[in-house]
Amino acid sequence: MALVLAAFLPVIAITLLGDYLVKRAALGAGFGSVEFYLGAAFYAVSAVGLLIAMRHMTLAAVGVWYAILTILAMTALGTLVFGERLLPRELVGIALSFSALACMSRFG
Repeated sequence: MALVLAAFLPVIAITLLGDYLVKRAALGAGFGSVEFYLGAAFYAVSAVGLLIAMRHMTLAAVGVWYAILTILAMTALGTLVFGERLLPRELVGIALSFSALACMSRFG
């Protein structure tokens, strides 16, 4: 598990930077902003990391790991940087994502 996490950390970091920039664009000028286009560029760069991961893992496993790690990173970004509050349904969703990871790890 530690190896998978280490492999995904750069991809998640790049994705998170894209998320930050797109959120800034959403709060400001939107589609016409530099933040939007930079965010989109960071998303494209993260696809390179996913391509590498897909060479060594099934698409299902890559999808689950990427989704869960991105959810956790975006949740931290939203709460710590943008001051967003988590709703109970979002906390339940995060808990269920760990259930999905457990299923994929144990039965996949």
